Amino acid sequence: MSTLSRIVTVFGAKGGVGRSILASNLAVALAARTKGGVALVDLDWLAGGSLASFLDLEPIKGHWGDWVYERKSFAEIVHPHASGLSLIPAPQPGKDVIPADRIVALLKLLAAKHETIVVDTCWPHISPLMVPLFDLASVVLVACTPEITTLQSTKDLLEHARDLHFPSDRLQVVLNREGITTDISADDVQATLKRPLWGRVPYHPLVVSSLNRGVPLASNAPQHPVTQAIVAIADKIRALPLVDLAARAQTELSEDAAKLARPFPTAIEASGQPPEPEPGAVPAKVDTNEILALVPHAIEREKIKEMKQKIHARLVEQMKLEEIPFERLGDPQFKAILRDQVAERANRIIEELGMSIDSRSERARLVMDISNEAIGYGPLETFLADESVSEIMVNGPQQIFVEQKGRLTLSNRQFTDEKQLRVVIDRIVAPIGRRVDESSPMVDARLPDGSRVNVIIPPLALNGSTVTIRKFSTKRLAISDLIGYASLTDPMAKFLEACVLSKLNIFISGGTGSGKTTLLNVLSGFIPSDERIVTIEDAAELKLHQEHVISLEARPANIEGSGAVHIRDLVRNSLRMRPDRIIVGEVRGGEALDMLQAMNTGHDGSLATGHANTPRDALSRLETMVLMAGMDLPVRAIREQIASAIHLIVQQTRLTDGTRKIVRISEITGMEGEVIAMQDIFEFKQTGRNQNRVEGMFRSTGMRPNCLDTIEAMGIKLPPDLFARPERV
Repeated sequence: MSTLSRIVTVFGAKGGVGRSILASNLAVALAARTKGGVALVDLDWLAGGSLASFLDLEPIKGHWGDWVYERKSFAEIVHPHASGLSLIPAPQPGKDVIPADRIVALLKLLAAKHETIVVDTCWPHISPLMVPLFDLASVVLVACTPEITTLQSTKDLLEHARDLHFPSDRLQVVLNREGITTDISADDVQATLKRPLWGRVPYHPLVVSSLNRGVPLASNAPQHPVTQAIVAIADKIRALPLVDLAARAQTELSEDAAKLARPFPTAIEASGQPPEPEPGAVPAKVDTNEILALVPHAIEREKIKEMKQKIHARLVEQMKLEEIPFERLGDPQFKAILRDQVAERANRIIEELGMSIDSRSERARLVMDISNEAIGYGPLETFLADESVSEIMVNGPQQIFVEQKGRLTLSNRQFTDEKQLRVVIDRIVAPIGRRVDESSPMVDARLPDGSRVNVIIPPLALNGSTVTIRKFSTKRLAISDLIGYASLTDPMAKFLEACVLSKLNIFISGGTGSGKTTLLNVLSGFIPSDERIVTIEDAAELKLHQEHVISLEARPANIEGSGAVHIRDLVRNSLRMRPDRIIVGEVRGGEALDMLQAMNTGHDGSLATGHANTPRDALSRLETMVLMAGMDLPVRAIREQIASAIHLIVQQTRLTDGTRKIVRISEITGMEGEVIAMQDIFEFKQTGRNQNRVEGMFRSTGMRPNCLDTIEAMGIKLPPDLFARPERV
């Protein structure tokens, strides 16, 4: 079925502008001059089917409300008129309301047999219901009469359409009833609206009287000045190319295209207050793959780049963006307000420069990119807004990889050049007092939402500045979520909860991206709320829900090379802060010795993470890190410290299919000669792969933990069969 057609949406910014009269006469004029058929759709259900009266038709068969609610067939709602047009009448006032998706379906059906479709609307503003009629239209005719209130309403409407990224040449103003007053001329209208008129229809009382008789003036008075003016508009419409409604609907009306039309949160949303839902609002969920598919095709990449540079130069000049401190951009509410201002100004500049952009989604993307580059994180903003993206990796300005569901994908987003990338890096590190330059080319930082950022720049990074962002989930995960993700089983979760409540010291081991910090956050949630907790991290990521939490963060050296505060300094200082629990985000150096000493001197129930591939490797790494403290200790003494301090090692692994699982929970049982003794309590046994997915089972080893006595002494009872039954996933 062909969906090639022209849609003419007739709109008015205010009631009483003669919109329906213009639409009916225009449809009659088009029908007399178009061989491909003309349909007139009455979507003004508030007026009770006035178009049927204007055309002297009695919609005895049915109206579009009957078809929407399946009371009539499509053929029964199409009414032929003597002029050759087909009328689809509206129901009586208040009888039915047409859903936006059914509007699109109705237009597609009409396009199969009609070359031109004229749509008479009812709302005086661009409501969500009107958006499809604007998106699919070849032209939107905005009827305006020479009256001061109508003129102001029309001006406001055009500005609103601009802010919604509708191409300016899609909305055309028709001065209706010209001459009804001598106070406002056509030149005055053009000067006020700052655009030329697409048509001028003179006022004449015969227009209304002819419709009262059910005979449009365009059909019975071909030489009348009003008819001639309408014919001139009809000829302009006939010169417009046919539009594939199905293709345009796919591009403009998808959820992601609608999201692009309003890409930024309002100040209220940024402040954390829930916004009032709007009727017909588009869901906030964004799928990055679908967004990236909306790449502009009508405009060449180089042309877009040139546009961005011109608009950005004007923005910087007009808004003095370079004078805004980086620290202020870290305030979500301020940033949201500034985004709105930048987007509005960018749309104005597009109009001023006369840039032609055919698609609303293309224009929306252009404005979004410009706003991101002006005050945000540039191309990274799309991925930061996408909850399905867990990690972002920038390998120089021309290459951005993202991780979704454990798999890496090369995106088609890029930075303009190294300079733009360095500006974004400065925006990331400056608000938290970090710096990155040739004298300090590596830095760890975090975003306002807690996402962890690592930056390394040339000359150390040969491919250009490299940025790695591990996103912080906006949703706080619970142990039930990890069970749902098949990261562990319920018996394993109960055992770990009992261990945390019994104040056993737990070390979480795993590789990069294996989910150590996520698991640490979850286990920290088991700590009773009446305990004093001190967290120590390089870049603060932990988000604990307890009230009595002190978060400490390491600090790099300043530009003079002094003032650095290391993890080890914070661990030692935390001992003087009367902590009930010490949580070390990641142990990677000499702080291991101080952490072990704290665990051995009354700070039970501490938690920490570290990099290692197996529990045995974790013990070896701890030995090495203790030696990094500069203390010349015998190996046996170090191992005795470890065996005495740490009770459990939880091994977290990212499997080859991208899933993250606890593959082993091991208990340290003491020393056997010169070796630290361990026994596995639970393990994940991989059995194979099925369609690129790892298969296997969680199972208990059948070993009774030695720490079970400590757990029971705390009054915690675990089921007797907890350590005897294999668990499958």
